[in-house]
Amino acid sequence: MAIVEDYIITVAWASDIGCQRQNNEDALDYFSPTGNAGIGLAILADGMGGHRAGEVASKEAVETIGELCLANNFLNPQQTLVNAYLEANQRIYRHSLDSSDCQGMGTTATALMIANGMGCYAHVGDSRLYRIRNQQIEQMTQDHTLVAQMLEYGMITLEQAKVHPNRNILTNALGTNPEILVDVSEILFPIQIGDTYLLCSDGLIDKVTDEEIRLIIVNNSPDEACSGLIKAAITYGGDDNISVIVLTVQNSN
Repeated sequence: MAIVEDYIITVAWASDIGCQRQNNEDALDYFSPTGNAGIGLAILADGMGGHRAGEVASKEAVETIGELCLANNFLNPQQTLVNAYLEANQRIYRHSLDSSDCQGMGTTATALMIANGMGCYAHVGDSRLYRIRNQQIEQMTQDHTLVAQMLEYGMITLEQAKVHPNRNILTNALGTNPEILVDVSEILFPIQIGDTYLLCSDGLIDKVTDEEIRLIIVNNSPDEACSGLIKAAITYGGDDNISVIVLTVQNSN
C-alpha cells in the first residue's frame, strides 16, 4: 500500500463532567508542530485517586507525553512514545510520594501519533483508540482491566464482561508503580484518506455501543461527532466523566 503524502489532519475534542461526578478527572490535548497539519499527537488520560488527585495525574501525563514528543520532533514514534510514557509514569509516581493529597493517584493514557503518512499508538489503562475506515469500526487498543483478562482467558463471556461489577478495575496505570509496561504499536501502520480515529475515556464506552459510536462518527463532522458522542453518553446516564478526541485524515487539496 502506497504511503499517503498529501493529507491534513482535522481534529476536534470535547470533555464533560457527566451527570454524577463532582469534578472532571479526564485530561486531553492535541500537539502539532507549527505550520504542519500532517503531523500530530492526540493524548487522552483518565485520572484516578483521592480528592482531585486524579486531575493532577491525568494532566501531568498529557503534558509530559506531549512535551517530550514535541522535543523529539515526532521522530522514532514507537521509542519516543515509550520513553515519554516511562517519564510520565516516574513523574506521577514521585509526585504521589511527595504529596499526601496525591498518594495512590494514577491515570490511564492513550495516545495516537501521526507523521509522514504513518500512525503509531501507545496505551496504558482502559481508555481506548478506535479506527473507523470504510465505515467499519475497529478497536485498536486492548483494555488493561481485570475483566479483559478474564475474557481473554475464557473465564467469562463478552456479554458477562459488559456488565461485570469489576469491569473498571485496572491492571495497568501510569503512576501507581515505579515500573510500567507500555502497549505500543508493533509496527507503524499506514493511514488512509478518509480514516477517522477516536480516542475516548471509559465514560463513553461504558454507556455507548461501538455501533452507536460508528454511526455518530460516520454521519458527522469531527466537531459534531464529539458533541454527539458526549450527548449520547449523558442520555444513557453519564455517571462518569466523558472525553473524546476525533481525528480525520483528509486530502490537503
